[in-house]
Amino acid sequence: MIGTFSTVSCERNTKIKVRTVPGHFAMTYSHSNAFVDSMEVKLNQRMAMEAASILADSYAYEQQIDTIVTMDGTEVLGGFVAMDLARKDMYSVNQDADMHVVSPELENSTQMIFRDNLQPLIKGKRTLILCGSLLTGNKVRKAIECIRWYGGTVVGIAAVFSIHDVLDGIPIRCLFSAKEFPEFQNWEAGDCPFCRAGQRVDALANCYGYSKI
Repeated sequence: MIGTFSTVSCERNTKIKVRTVPGHFAMTYSHSNAFVDSMEVKLNQRMAMEAASILADSYAYEQQIDTIVTMDGTEVLGGFVAMDLARKDMYSVNQDADMHVVSPELENSTQMIFRDNLQPLIKGKRTLILCGSLLTGNKVRKAIECIRWYGGTVVGIAAVFSIHDVLDGIPIRCLFSAKEFPEFQNWEAGDCPFCRAGQRVDALANCYGYSKI
């Protein structure tokens, strides 16, 4: 049974908030005992600006970025991250950078591609992957493989919420980590203790939200 929503604030900026609700949620690659809703961070203009400032600071002074590859509906957030990275700051390695923000296309529900007109924004470019929630890491691994296939280099991974610190040797910068959600658990579908106990799934979930079943 789905419980009651609670709100969690970001330690580095309390204006940035996500909501979490307990239950038995089935996602594409895993099951979890809660759903972390980051839609306000991704879609609310003011909150996205606050969040972008923190994420951009993780890269502004140490890593040049040419293209931001957005996933999970983070296009608005990605635009603000690009603006923050390119801000006029004599110490920033991205000062006045002409950055692009693009999203891969999901072909046949499994294969990520960039159309011919977007491929020049990836080939030979230093890319930052920006995602909503990073749980199993499978989707982001597909993005890394896709970017490398088109000749790009992944120089960083940023997320609103991540239970990982590193993925395939690439450090992850996030606004919310497992530390903020000590009771949150995520399992491969075959290892889900709720399913083994015969507890029905409460809702199907993905990066956009959940639907009760």
